Amino acid sequence: MKKRVLPLLLALSLAVLSACGGGGGGANNQNQNQNQQNGGQTAAPEQVITIAHSGDPTTLDPHKSFNGYVFTVTNQIYETLLYRAADGSLQPRLATEWTPVDETTWEFKLREGVKFSDGTPFNAEAVKFSLERLADPETKGPGAFIVNMIEEITVVDDHTVHIRTEVPFTPLLAHLSHPVTAIVSPTAAAGDLAKEPAGTGPFLLEDWKAGDSVTLKANPDYWGGKPRLERVVLRVIPEAGTQLTELKAGTVDLITGVQPERFDEIESDPQLSATKFLGWGSMFLGFNMKEGPLATPEVRQAIAMAIDRQGIVDTLRQGMAQFGNSLVPPTVFGSVENLDGPEYDPEGAKALLAQAGVTTPLKLTLNTFEGAETQQIAQAIQAQLSQIGIDLEVVVTDYGAFAEAIAQDDHGLWLSSWGTVTMDADYTLWALLHSQQHGADNKAFYANPQVDQWLEEARLTPDDAQRQALYRQIQEQVMADLPYLNLYYPLSSYAKNDRLQGEVFPFAAINLDLRQAEVK
Repeated sequence: MKKRVLPLLLALSLAVLSACGGGGGGANNQNQNQNQQNGGQTAAPEQVITIAHSGDPTTLDPHKSFNGYVFTVTNQIYETLLYRAADGSLQPRLATEWTPVDETTWEFKLREGVKFSDGTPFNAEAVKFSLERLADPETKGPGAFIVNMIEEITVVDDHTVHIRTEVPFTPLLAHLSHPVTAIVSPTAAAGDLAKEPAGTGPFLLEDWKAGDSVTLKANPDYWGGKPRLERVVLRVIPEAGTQLTELKAGTVDLITGVQPERFDEIESDPQLSATKFLGWGSMFLGFNMKEGPLATPEVRQAIAMAIDRQGIVDTLRQGMAQFGNSLVPPTVFGSVENLDGPEYDPEGAKALLAQAGVTTPLKLTLNTFEGAETQQIAQAIQAQLSQIGIDLEVVVTDYGAFAEAIAQDDHGLWLSSWGTVTMDADYTLWALLHSQQHGADNKAFYANPQVDQWLEEARLTPDDAQRQALYRQIQEQVMADLPYLNLYYPLSSYAKNDRLQGEVFPFAAINLDLRQAEVK
């Protein structure tokens, strides 16, 4: 259902920016206070936690989605060959060793003695099956581009596999850490993985109430040892304010994406703690260059100059974001420091519109998805563009409807976030910029043959310095062409009840590691 930004909220955004100068069962209070005396002994706390989940997963088949709401769940059920540790390094998961055979082939040694939750053995055949299934057009996987450079997968023996790319592909290892490359049970895949997932991960699906909750239970046969947590409930709670209320009440143990204005409040609560850090994410404004006013470079430039991005970071995000022009944050290989971008200049923006022969008010549409942060930023952009004569209609929908809207040829502007999950810029820049990605993630319909060539060269070269130089050239060209305007890098954040201990939260919610977590 469409929702338009209310005029009152628009006025509030203007005032704020002017001032800156420019059911799931789970944790409850009873469980939280488990230290009850029984016969002179302290009762052990129930090993059950509840996590607030902002949106319902659309499927539990990791190959058929490219959505963080899905991966937050599937990453607990399935595993990949490699994973990114909290320090950014690639570490073994289902692969224990990897070595280059030649410039296009890698050999992977696989973990032995592992079974999928349906009893199927994990082996090289399962790896081959899974990666080929992801790449198969019949799967209709939106993340197939992650493996489209793989030419051949060869089973050497039960625990050895060779992966050969068509040409040398430097980011291959990084790509194989992406949750879309999860290894699935070939037996279970003959059925319906969307509802009956079978992986090698630490948790199993116990129950899924669409729109309400996903309940996971500990995998007693997990190769890394049965998790201490018996059950994890992911409750669908879209509103950030409601999430915090439930955290404070003890009915939720962990929330992500903490509202900036509530961070101090959480830290002052003796039973709660909050963490924030620069992760892998970017928040950007996209321009549909295919048709209409946004196909005119001066219009895109004027819009970029009318947005006070530093003001948004300082005033609206209140220290929960970092300004930057690069499409990927500094934590990611390929990010570009000191990249010049459009300066905030509303008067200059008006002049550019006049130079382009634009008659104001110019009516445009901006699509975004439900969420406190996206709606807040959309309102700010709406307010600021009104100052240069652009009448912006903001349409806010659930994520599924948003994805459908920006798949249309005439969708206009859109506001979205992107996480460079592989920690390698190829993942983001190829997806958003390469002309082969029209109809997929390149919703701007951006096509620059020189940028395509640089992207392809960056994939081929094993030299990090050469790759970095190419990514600088690419992003300098992007700043000139403006298919996208990076707004800021949101800080990753989460807050928890301190009864939960041992969790690891690297980069974003989809990487939450609960294998050693427990309720104290």
